[in-house]
Amino acid sequence: MRRLLIPIVVFIALVAGLAVSKRDTTPPKVYIQAPEKVPADLPFDLKMSADEPVTYTVKYADLELSEVSQEYNVSLLARSGAVPIEVTAIDAAENQSTYQLVVYGIPSLQPSLQVKSSAIPGEPVAVVVGWDSTGVQPTTVSLQIAGESHSVFMSEGKMVSLWAVPLGQSAGFIPVSVTLNDEYNREVNLQASLEILEDPRQVEELNLSSDTLQVITPEGRELEQQALDTAYAQSANHPFPQWTEAFMQPADGRFTSPFGLPRRYTAGGNISYHFGTDIASPEGTAIYATNTGRVMVADFYPIKGGLVVIDHGASVYSLYFHQSKILVKVGDTVSRGQQVGEIGTTGLSTGPHLHWEMRVNQVATDPMSWVGRVLPE
Repeated sequence: MRRLLIPIVVFIALVAGLAVSKRDTTPPKVYIQAPEKVPADLPFDLKMSADEPVTYTVKYADLELSEVSQEYNVSLLARSGAVPIEVTAIDAAENQSTYQLVVYGIPSLQPSLQVKSSAIPGEPVAVVVGWDSTGVQPTTVSLQIAGESHSVFMSEGKMVSLWAVPLGQSAGFIPVSVTLNDEYNREVNLQASLEILEDPRQVEELNLSSDTLQVITPEGRELEQQALDTAYAQSANHPFPQWTEAFMQPADGRFTSPFGLPRRYTAGGNISYHFGTDIASPEGTAIYATNTGRVMVADFYPIKGGLVVIDHGASVYSLYFHQSKILVKVGDTVSRGQQVGEIGTTGLSTGPHLHWEMRVNQVATDPMSWVGRVLPE
């Protein structure tokens, strides 16, 4: 009997060893499809297919997912930067395969909005929108100031919009908002607030004589306004700055009446504003273009006298009143520092001087705030 048991034990041992030797030890093969680059904060698909049913485990950033299947598709929200994905597959025999890949999440725009914190009536305001270099560019930019849309232009790699606080504007806060979209239609919104301060200027009493005031007639006002309206209507033809250098003072002389003064022509009369800066100098003193642009008006008028208007692009205009001689014509392109005329006392004037204006979107701004600057603050 003992002799019979020994062969049986040996046979069982051989069968058991053969069973162990035939157990599946081959790890599963998994085929993975994923993009190399995707826009961050948007979903992307991760597709997995194994050669047998497995238990999948997917780790991505702080996310971990599991699923028992042969094919497994999952949608993931892309993280910014180079973020690894680890896929583990375990089959029924507990054989394991691990795969690692990296998906680069293209960062979204990181814009900044720059605008001065406060301004007084008559100040020009530059709204500047910049963004970090993350490999994406804005495809659309929408900018609103005080609830109105304003155009933008590129300047030194940034988006700029020019605005002006109208004379007579009440104190308070003006909202500034910007919306940017990139090529993947990802939207970023920025908000700022500009405080309008009380106007500190005191009323100036001019007390002009009746002889001087005779030049102010409804017909004269209408004639001049038509000329300016025609010039301003063409601003759409020059939506971008024509200048690249800082603005300059257009004439030498003595400053006699600063910009923005509320004034009365006669005692007890209505208050109006001085929309320019007056520079007194002898008749015949040269007047130069404050910057590069195109001449839109060059003629003599009843109130403004010898008048030149230059369109500098981006809805920025310079105006030169009371000239005795005009040396340019409509349609001329003038360069910064080119002579455009001579100081005189034509029109509504009590002595030889240049009345110089700088306007943004037709709104008068302080001319001296432009001198020495490519853009106002």
